[in-house]
Amino acid sequence: MSLTLTLAVTDLAQTEDFYRDQLLQPIERLSTDGGLPDVLLLMLNESVVLFRQDNSLAAMHPALFQNLGRHPKGVGVTLELTYDELNPVSRRLDRLEHHLLYELQDDEHRRRELWLHDPDGYLLILTQEPSRPERKDMTA
Repeated sequence: MSLTLTLAVTDLAQTEDFYRDQLLQPIERLSTDGGLPDVLLLMLNESVVLFRQDNSLAAMHPALFQNLGRHPKGVGVTLELTYDELNPVSRRLDRLEHHLLYELQDDEHRRRELWLHDPDGYLLILTQEPSRPERKDMTA
């Protein structure tokens, strides 16, 4: 099963810079020839996160977005992104003075987490899972 999640953002360029340059995620900008607004695409294994400019979403779906301004974006949404190594991202966020909500280090399970918000207030949990030992081929 796959999942596609569409998130409204205030500034597509700022979102692109944040996910690509600060979080080191392979985000892709999709442009259309038909004059439709650009979309950002973040592939996460079988799932996709689409970032769309909030004003273009409101224009396409006015009934759905008539109450968008009543609540901050990101309320109730958490994205968890898994990294092989969190140190480069952690150093980059620290250098850019991006506010972390907190950092968790679970030594027993060798799991590390960084909690932060993206520019639109979506909660992000960046995780580093323990590396799994390679399986030995038992058929030989």
